[in-house]
Amino acid sequence: MSPDMTRRAALATIAGGVVGATATAGAATAQALPTNPDVVVIGAGAAGLAAARELQAQGKSVIVVEAAGRTGGRAWTESETFGVPYDQGAASINASNINPFTRIAREGGFDLVDYTNAGSAFYVDGKRATAAQSAAYGRAWSAVGDALAEAGEAGQDIATSEVMPKGMKYSGTVKSWIGPMDWGVDMSDLSTADYWNSGDAQPSFMVREGLGAVVEYYGQGAPVVLNAPVSEIDWSGTGVRVTTSQGVISAKAAIVTVSTGVLASGAIRFTPALPIATQEAVDGLPMGLLMKIALQFDGAKLGLADNSWLDYAVPEEMPAEAAFFVTWPFGGDISVGFAGGQFGWELSAEGPEAAVEFALGELVKIAGSDTRKHFVKGTMSNWADNPLTLGAYAAARPGQYGARAALEAPLGDKVWFAGEALGADYTGLVSGAYFSGKSMAQRLVEAGAAE
Repeated sequence: MSPDMTRRAALATIAGGVVGATATAGAATAQALPTNPDVVVIGAGAAGLAAARELQAQGKSVIVVEAAGRTGGRAWTESETFGVPYDQGAASINASNINPFTRIAREGGFDLVDYTNAGSAFYVDGKRATAAQSAAYGRAWSAVGDALAEAGEAGQDIATSEVMPKGMKYSGTVKSWIGPMDWGVDMSDLSTADYWNSGDAQPSFMVREGLGAVVEYYGQGAPVVLNAPVSEIDWSGTGVRVTTSQGVISAKAAIVTVSTGVLASGAIRFTPALPIATQEAVDGLPMGLLMKIALQFDGAKLGLADNSWLDYAVPEEMPAEAAFFVTWPFGGDISVGFAGGQFGWELSAEGPEAAVEFALGELVKIAGSDTRKHFVKGTMSNWADNPLTLGAYAAARPGQYGARAALEAPLGDKVWFAGEALGADYTGLVSGAYFSGKSMAQRLVEAGAAE
């Protein structure tokens, strides 16, 4: 059974290749900081860029202020670590038949590789699963899927852990895929309603040059000011006043696309303070964590297939200490492990060296002790400690599915929220962020907030 039953199984896989990421940051830094646009957008990830594009299409003046020195947010391709494009964050064009980044990537001449039916390998006690073990694994997927469907159809908004089948052989692997390695939270922290109301991930593409490079390409020419973190949004008077490290911007309205982790941290002060309903919505959408641990080898394939998912049996009790992999994307020499949920947070806190050692050790259990002889180097993504994210993406707490809709409510038609946390069927995904940013821009204009 393949992990493609999960909604975003390919979200964080590596995008490796031989073509460098498109460099666009220089053009963005050339923007001057205007003092009175119609709308100021905070954050230059997919949501912020989509909002800005839509506002421009509607004839509104807009400026995007970004705290980082690049565009893209949690979609970030870099080539320094391994000498080839590597996506430190999001990497898959999920639901590619309706995903706007399919069109954008094709327009930009990017190489899209179909990952809809990527291979998979399941191991038990360090050995490739037998036919009987694979069949039992498939039954576990079916049982877990049926339980979640029953809860979803009944309209329940409870922890997925409460509806899981008990004593089901190999269900621990299934639950690890669905919870920590899909939603970034453990099953006890995942809402059945959140799971049920998510969209299908397939068909899907991987981008040889990196999904982050596609988002960066999309942002070319956008009115972005980089290295301009926001410290305050004052919506007490007419319009808004946004204080950045490069000056103060007065605008008729603002669209805020920062993560719920940043909103919860208080890094941006709101004057007046956020209403209780908004604060509760933010609290109901805490950041989960899916971390990536990439391992580079000397060309040895270790008996593992190219472009294939690799997982193994773990205990049924959650959370499990596990790292599942995608092996040799695009036929390259890098395999990427994933760890998420509480174990992901703990492993991330231990640092890159510990994370790489853990992932390498898991591969050794499968491919043998010679694996270490062929190991070159590894790296760990660090979205957990990044002050501009404080996690990977948001997952609604059990019982708090309605927090997503609550956070969409604007503050006096002056402050609007957008981002992956409000991505409708595709929350947590780059496409969801895009849809949210574009939708909020349309709603803002329709409400007359930019007049």
